[in-house]
Amino acid sequence: MIDQKFTDWELIIVDDGSTDLTREVVQEFKDDRIKYIFQEHLERSSARNHGIDVANGRYVCFIDDDDLITTDYLNDFYQHYESRDFPETILRTGFVRKIKEKSITTTNYDQKKHKNPVNYAAYHMCGVWSLSIPSRFLEVDRFPVDFPHWQDTHLILRLLMKHPFVQLSNYNYIYQIHEEMGSKKATLDFDPLERAELNVAAFDDLFSAEGKNLAKYLKKNTLSFLKAEKYIQYAVASIAPNRTQSRLIFQKSINSGIYVSLYKNYILYIVNYIKYIK
Repeated sequence: MIDQKFTDWELIIVDDGSTDLTREVVQEFKDDRIKYIFQEHLERSSARNHGIDVANGRYVCFIDDDDLITTDYLNDFYQHYESRDFPETILRTGFVRKIKEKSITTTNYDQKKHKNPVNYAAYHMCGVWSLSIPSRFLEVDRFPVDFPHWQDTHLILRLLMKHPFVQLSNYNYIYQIHEEMGSKKATLDFDPLERAELNVAAFDDLFSAEGKNLAKYLKKNTLSFLKAEKYIQYAVASIAPNRTQSRLIFQKSINSGIYVSLYKNYILYIVNYIKYIK
């Protein structure tokens, strides 16, 4: 953040009781633009909502502490807003997945290729950290605090059904994938079936509350596809630690529906399952 080309920013750091010396690191920066908030045992959604409560800016961005941003991250958002007299529009930058030394450029929303922004966000990874959101929108819609997973998409789909959206052509966010990140550790430190069910519970919650509105933008089978996809992902990840549970999760995926677009996941599951049997 310190190196951003756009300098009129406010950084709010919500420390949930981490053991990585966050407070000490923040105190090294003598910058009035940085606000540090300590609130122990705060779930991610609650921490983000707390940050929203104390934010003063007209637009809000979210950055995960283990990711990176380019020096143009804020400036590109600002330039777009300024050139259009600061509209209340959700902007999105592209992002790059970084796995060790390998970088993978992801697919941006394209109005000619994708049905609509809501459909795009439901089927593609669209983290809230890739967005700039007018703060007024977040006075009404917040991160769901009852679910430890899928909070970003839960919020994003609600926002995109209500508000204008523009995809920028740049790639200013670097999403770092490593073994210590929450989604990677889920199948190592916790019950994978329980984690899968928590994801599915978030799906059901959104579609139960917003099903009629979502139906205007999504395919009829979207909910069953999301469940099938999430179950097969956890089934693959849990083969090594627990093959028996992995089979149960795989069966839940099949029961949710069999989809051609998930064929790579099915193949990966079968190949890995056979490998660990040996």
